[in-house]
Amino acid sequence: MSLTDISREFTETTLTEIVKKAGGTIHTSYKFGKTVKKGDSYLSKVFRLSVYGINEDNGRTMEVHLIVKAMPQNMARRAVFRSADFFRNEINFYAHVIPAWERFQKRRSPQRAFKEYPVCYASYCDGENDFIALEDVNVFGYSSPIRQECISLEECVLTMSTLGRFHGISLAFSELEPEEFEKTCKCLEETYFAEKYRSWYKDFLESAFIVARDAIKQTYPATKCETIADNFLQENLYDDLISLVSTKSKLSVVTHGDCWTPNFLTRCSPEDRVEAIIMIDFQLARFASLALDISFFMYSCVSQSLRESHYETLLKTYHESASKIISDLGADPEKALAWSELLKEIKDVGRFGCGMGIESLPMSMLEDDEVKDLDEITVDTKLSDVWDIKPFKDARKRQRIADMFKHAVDLGYLK
Repeated sequence: MSLTDISREFTETTLTEIVKKAGGTIHTSYKFGKTVKKGDSYLSKVFRLSVYGINEDNGRTMEVHLIVKAMPQNMARRAVFRSADFFRNEINFYAHVIPAWERFQKRRSPQRAFKEYPVCYASYCDGENDFIALEDVNVFGYSSPIRQECISLEECVLTMSTLGRFHGISLAFSELEPEEFEKTCKCLEETYFAEKYRSWYKDFLESAFIVARDAIKQTYPATKCETIADNFLQENLYDDLISLVSTKSKLSVVTHGDCWTPNFLTRCSPEDRVEAIIMIDFQLARFASLALDISFFMYSCVSQSLRESHYETLLKTYHESASKIISDLGADPEKALAWSELLKEIKDVGRFGCGMGIESLPMSMLEDDEVKDLDEITVDTKLSDVWDIKPFKDARKRQRIADMFKHAVDLGYLK
């Protein structure tokens, strides 16, 4: 394997750039590590790479462990997953949003700055040779939960706390430096729900409708839940999702956009208790309501039993965490994020979690051997051919989908 397998633009010069960012002056060698398993990345090919270097001024040696995401070599795969659009957005997130956040936090000197994301060491974007080289946090003990399973209460609490801090940066930034915040957000683009992407998503959405309707019909037949869910699962849902991601409010922030389990990497203590989280994969980052992320996470990662017993606790955890960093940055948390306003926003926008859940839940519950071979994609392949989901035979999997709708109906998010 060589550097050109990553990208024609990933060169020896890139390696030296990476080493310099790590405090060295020149790279001395590199080696590739294990590749990621099938199903963990659709939009890109992913490499593990270790770069070794030296600081010639003091003789100190160093090694930088990277996850490098690059455009798939299969051009048809690029087209099916619109890789160029997603690469551009994530690179812009790391090139513009993160630096703006870091400058803002430096000006405000919080006791605990938000840093729960990998360091970006290098990137390139031209729509053909794109790559982004990120710190491999696995070497610090972070790993992804099993995507097929719901996460524990302990993980839910820490994720909501981390999400609160993530959104809190935007809320404080918006209140204290509104013009600079608005300028920062302009670098992000909508990559999923826009009129120009309707034809790309349409066939898959219809498949998702079939899976969701089957799950509800078999789990909650002839109930209010089935009736309301069926009204929701109609062709005009895509219009509603466009509206939800494009409507701006006082609680609009830089959102993550893709809040399912694999994008929250956890680190455990020696006693096997979850103690830290790193957020990854910002291809769907957008300037939109913070409730989009909350509802996505709640319906894609949290079990019904935890929603029924700890839903308000999780929301309070989020609110307290966001309020703390808002205050730490010098803004007024009650003005930026009142509890009553948060609850109203979630009630107004919470159905978004169901709109994303009909995609993320079936995709997360696929077994490894059910994931398509992405390198077999041809020019005639459509998104629905690759994300080929069918009604689940496993009642437990149907239950997870149906319970999402039951919860949303019970709380009045769907009417």
